Amino acid sequence: MKKSLIIAATMIASSGVIGIPAASAAGAADFYKGRSITMLVGYGPGTGYDVYARALVRHFEKHIPGKPGIIVKNMPGASSLKMLNYLANVSKRDGSELGAPARGLFFEPLFGNKKAQFDPLAFTFIGSIGKATPLCFTWHTSGITSIEQAKARDVVVGATGGPSNSNIYPRILNGVLGTKFKIIKGYKGSGAIGMAMERGEVQGYCSFGWASIKSARSNWIKKKQINLLLQISLKPHPELPNVPLVTSLVTKTEDRQALELSFAQSEMARPIAGPRDVPKDRAEALRAAFTATMKDPKFLSDAKKNAIEIDPISGAEIRALIARVYATPKPIVARVMKMRPKMK
Repeated sequence: MKKSLIIAATMIASSGVIGIPAASAAGAADFYKGRSITMLVGYGPGTGYDVYARALVRHFEKHIPGKPGIIVKNMPGASSLKMLNYLANVSKRDGSELGAPARGLFFEPLFGNKKAQFDPLAFTFIGSIGKATPLCFTWHTSGITSIEQAKARDVVVGATGGPSNSNIYPRILNGVLGTKFKIIKGYKGSGAIGMAMERGEVQGYCSFGWASIKSARSNWIKKKQINLLLQISLKPHPELPNVPLVTSLVTKTEDRQALELSFAQSEMARPIAGPRDVPKDRAEALRAAFTATMKDPKFLSDAKKNAIEIDPISGAEIRALIARVYATPKPIVARVMKMRPKMK
């Protein structure tokens, strides 16, 4: 028995999964050997979350004890709320199903969204692949080239609807900065909004991230087809020194708190989570495998080729961030709730 544990531990270490007890690694290896893990993505193929999840999966599986295969399954609906509710309430709790949901959904219960049927701190958080720099931008023919112009005249932006950032962010900017974004809802995803902007149906888009633009819409940058108005995040991106940061445009403490509450999610841009009560040995193994993947030279090279930004945080850091947001003073939460779309 001792010999088998030593062998298992050696195999785990050689595959890059380190930092967990040998017994836990061996137990996880016994479970995962010959099995498959399903990675649920809350949006359709080709979207930002899908691109990141598939990039992770290509390298993640080799670092997991037992080396299970990983199958990506798209489960779009209600801006990935359908998938996250499934993960919380239906999914197997044995470590065989993980999810890549929209980052903002973990905060929906705080804002009274009754369709968010989960305890945000009960998930088994594995880690987040990167941070985000969501942007507010307009098409080059719109005539809107600055955020100040967006305060002076109406700007039509596209959105998917529901609890999506494309539907929420323009409302927060209107409420705090005094912009005049007019939201057209009903698009099926970022690709559809981008096409609508190119066709002239809408003038802009507020929430698409800089990394996603570089990886999925690089021609917009190369051909100078978009005007970058604003960075909707808490920290500026080093590649965007001339694009104003949203928090730099306010001076009142309550305004800054409202923006931080609304946009803190950008620090955990690409979260990977499992359902509650995943056995400890498997949760530890998955987290260790995630950490190893984030340092894997082949993964990093693959990400670079596809313009995918890697700036990871751990599962523990995700949980701490969510807990901190839920500690926001109630008057600030109430103010932000009034700005957000009403969820039926």
